[in-house]
Amino acid sequence: MATLDVLTLSEAKLALNLTGTGAHDVELAGFITASSLRLDELVGPVVRRQISAETHDGGAGQVFVRFFPVSLVASVTEYSGTTATVLTAETPGTQPADAYLTEPYSADVTLKGPALHRRSSGADARFPVGRGNVVITYTAGRAVDTAAVDQRFKLAASLILINLWRSQQDSSGGMGEFDIPNQIFPRFAVPNAVRELMHGEVQEPDLLIG
Repeated sequence: MATLDVLTLSEAKLALNLTGTGAHDVELAGFITASSLRLDELVGPVVRRQISAETHDGGAGQVFVRFFPVSLVASVTEYSGTTATVLTAETPGTQPADAYLTEPYSADVTLKGPALHRRSSGADARFPVGRGNVVITYTAGRAVDTAAVDQRFKLAASLILINLWRSQQDSSGGMGEFDIPNQIFPRFAVPNAVRELMHGEVQEPDLLIG
C-alpha cells in the first residue's frame, strides 16, 4: 500500500464486499492507489506530503503554490540576482521587513490556501523580478496519514474505487435461463456523487458526466 492512499486495504475490501477473500488483494492495492490519486487531482492532496524547493517566477506581489490546501509552510526564499533572502511569516503581532503572508483555505480555515503574498513591514510588497527565483518548501494535504483521513474523503475514494472496480466484475447477468450482457466498463473515473460530496473542495472544472 502506498503512503498517500486514502483507503486501507481493509476499508477497500469492505466497500467492495470482498472481506471474505484475499484473492484480489494484490490487484486491489493498485486500484486503491489509483482511486486515491484521482481524488487528489479532484480536491488537492488528502494525505500530507512535503513539497521541497518548489520554484516560482518573481515580479508580482504574490505566488500560488501548486498543491493545496497547505498544512505548513517550512521556508520561503527569494533571490534577487544571486542574493538570497529568507522570508518570515507575518502574523497579527509581527510585521517583519522581509515577510510573507498566507490566506486561510476557504473550505477549512485551519489550513492554508494557495496564495502566498510578499509583505514588508506590514505593507504589500513585490517579489524580485526573476525566473524561478522564489523557492518554497511546504507540506500539502489534510490528514497526517491514511488512518487519520476524514470519513467524507474515505467515502469519496470508496465511490471512485467502486466505479473503477466494475471493470473487474462479470460482464453478464442472468435472466431466467439466459445470460444478458451488461455494460459495466466505467466510462469515467469520478461519479457525480463524488463531486456533490466534495462540494466546496473541488479544484478542477466541475464537468457534467451525464
